[in-house]
Amino acid sequence: MTLNEAIEIYLTESEKEKASKKAAEAAKAFIKATAGDLDEITTDVWKVYLKRSESFRLDTVALYKDFPDIKETYGKTSVSCSLDIHPVAGAIQKTA
Repeated sequence: MTLNEAIEIYLTESEKEKASKKAAEAAKAFIKATAGDLDEITTDVWKVYLKRSESFRLDTVALYKDFPDIKETYGKTSVSCSLDIHPVAGAIQKTA
């Protein structure tokens, strides 16, 4: 596999994944809207249980604004790497 092939595979599969995730989220929203306040719904094929939960998160933006020193004392840095791929101007582009 060449680097160009790997990039093309990555871009193609990433787009498929985005489309698939978007379709799944739309279906999930439809199921939740159909269920309304019910905890379960049944079709002739499926039984769906809806578990609702509540979560608590700190508003770190407000916390850091009100207590700027807390970030230096308790903050931690994480490192990640993302890909941002663009075609080279004038290069012949393959299409999947």
